[in-house]
Amino acid sequence: MTLGRYTELPHQADAKAGIEAVWASVSPGEGTYRVLPDGRCDIILRFILNAAPVAELTPIVTGPTIGFYDVPLEPGSGFVGVRLRPGHFQRILGLQPIHLKGGALVGEAALDKWPDLAALCAPASDPQELADRLVRFVRRRGADSDVEIAALSRNIISALHASGGRLRIAELANMHGVSERTARRLLLHATGLSPKAFAAIIQFHRALRLLRDHHLSPADAAFEAGFADQSHMTRVFRRMGGFSPARLPDVTLVTISR
Repeated sequence: MTLGRYTELPHQADAKAGIEAVWASVSPGEGTYRVLPDGRCDIILRFILNAAPVAELTPIVTGPTIGFYDVPLEPGSGFVGVRLRPGHFQRILGLQPIHLKGGALVGEAALDKWPDLAALCAPASDPQELADRLVRFVRRRGADSDVEIAALSRNIISALHASGGRLRIAELANMHGVSERTARRLLLHATGLSPKAFAAIIQFHRALRLLRDHHLSPADAAFEAGFADQSHMTRVFRRMGGFSPARLPDVTLVTISR
C-alpha cells in the first residue's frame, strides 16, 4: 500500500458485501482535510503512523452529511476506512443511517454501540492489515445479518445515479411503479437523506467531475449537470463544498457508484 494523500484500494471493493471502496490516507504534515458530502457512511480506523506496529487506534463511524467539514491533521495522522454502499449501513451495523445523519460516533461512543469494533483496534503491522480487518469485519457482519436490502431500493438509487441526480421523486416512483411516498421512504431508509438532498449530492459530484476531469467551463458544467444556471451551481458549491466552481481547490473526489 502506497501511503500519502487519500488513496482508494480498488481490489478490495466488494459490491456484493456492500463495500463501495476501501481507502487510506496519511498526512505528511499539519493542516486540515476537507471532506465533501457523498451520501455515504464510513467505518474508519484513525491512527498516528510514527512507528511499527501501528497502535493506539480509534474507531470512527460516520453518518451521511449534506455539507462539507474540515478534519484537523497532524504529521503522520492516518486513516483507513470502508465506505459502505447505500442500503448497507443498517445491514452491517444494525442502525438506520438517518440516526447518524450529520454526525459520527468516535472512540468510546463507537465501541459502546458496537463492542466488536474493539478487535479492529489491536496493534497492526501496517495500514494494509487494518484495511484487511475492516473488509473481514464488514463481510462477517453482513453474513450474520438478517436485514435484507430491497431490490427496488437498489434500482431507485441506481436510476438516480444514472440520471446524475436529475430525476425527481415523482419520476423515480413512476419509473418503478410505486407511489411517491414509497419511493421517498425507500430512499430515506437506505441513505438517511431525503431524495432531494441525495440527488443534490449526486449532481454536485457530477458537476465537480465535469469541471475537474473534463475541463468544462463553469457555464457548460452547470448546463450539463442540470443546474438552472451557473449562479444556481455556484450557490450549491458554496453550500456543499465551501468553494466556488470558478476556483476549485485541491479536493478529493471519492468513488460513488450506482
